[in-house]
Amino acid sequence: MRRRVLVGVVLLATALVHSTDLLDAAPPKRKLLGPSEREAVLELLKAVDLAQASDGNSDSALSWAHHVLKSANYTGYVPFTVTAAPGAFKSTAMYVRAVSRHDGMRSSSEHSYLREWLVNNRDVMPRQPETVYVGINEMPVAGIAGASVRQATAAAAAASAMLTMQQKDLEKQQRASAEAKRKAETRELDPLLFPFEEYFFFDMGAARSGDSRMVERALALPPGEYDVYVGLIDRGHLKTSNPSVIHRTITVPDFWSDQLALSSLILARDIHPLKAPLAAPLQVEHPYTFGAVEVIPATSASFTTDEALTVVFQVCNYGAPDSDLTANYTFYRLDGGRRLFNRTDAQQFSDADLPPAGAWESQAFVSQTVPLQPFPVGQYELEVLVRDRLTRGTVKATVAFTVGSGLR
Repeated sequence: MRRRVLVGVVLLATALVHSTDLLDAAPPKRKLLGPSEREAVLELLKAVDLAQASDGNSDSALSWAHHVLKSANYTGYVPFTVTAAPGAFKSTAMYVRAVSRHDGMRSSSEHSYLREWLVNNRDVMPRQPETVYVGINEMPVAGIAGASVRQATAAAAAASAMLTMQQKDLEKQQRASAEAKRKAETRELDPLLFPFEEYFFFDMGAARSGDSRMVERALALPPGEYDVYVGLIDRGHLKTSNPSVIHRTITVPDFWSDQLALSSLILARDIHPLKAPLAAPLQVEHPYTFGAVEVIPATSASFTTDEALTVVFQVCNYGAPDSDLTANYTFYRLDGGRRLFNRTDAQQFSDADLPPAGAWESQAFVSQTVPLQPFPVGQYELEVLVRDRLTRGTVKATVAFTVGSGLR
């Protein structure tokens, strides 16, 4: 007989808002680079150039984890975490580069805008606004500690159902106008430039002496496949330190279609409600803060029976209005083959639970929490399957995790 898993459920849902206020929001301003900072970035550029040209192995002192979510402006939002060995870096300079891949081959024609800016000794490089924030209203508005704080959205969904084609055309024109203004004020995407390139300065701290050191940032990339390079160096010891580089290949799915889709499944340690969204300079340092909620991603996929497993993900392109989504969570044991262990009761979402749909898109965030006390020690896989009654679409995603025994 299967054992029923006790489940805590919280819905985290909100619409992706394409407002002109968000499009026109100014990214945080940069400080002027000092001589040592400029030298550090140039050293990292050279190191990443070499890694890209030679296909060298990543530095074993670094590890990488990322998630891919849907954002505005046909852009995927990719928060990531780089972990370094204890004591590896202190006063850190970091350089991030994404290189396009086509038909399985990395592009050889893209080049660096940042290098040209450094060589020409310009004062302040414009920051790509997508690296700084996901719009305030684009992400969860409720925390794990309580029920949803949203007002009922049935009236908004009904109003959405009454939208005429003329209203849709008007919204499309307004968005196009706002996008044109944004592009006029920032660097236009050049197909011969790296699709993402950014640098950061920070002190890489740790909670306790001897712990690994972590830093979180985010990329913004259109759908496609990319090679991502991250280089780090201790800018306080440029003469005696060598850059460390990690290389990963990532894929940004095409979320912008009529096909039901799921974002990455984020295994979280906790979800903290905030009093207000973070200001842009803080948001860049906390890319897993979505609006008024901070998601604390698990540092690894290993848990104990004393903990709870929380998964957060985004459902995209469901039918609306008259939404009728079902989310199923099934757990499989992987020890000695994949076999069914248990499943939770299905979650049901209607217009009253989901945010109002936009004229062209619909997306919402969902969270599920499961205590791990009933799980024997072992390796597991969580399969999330979402069905949409209106569009008859079905989509699933999986994530593996391990359950150990005892308190840490």
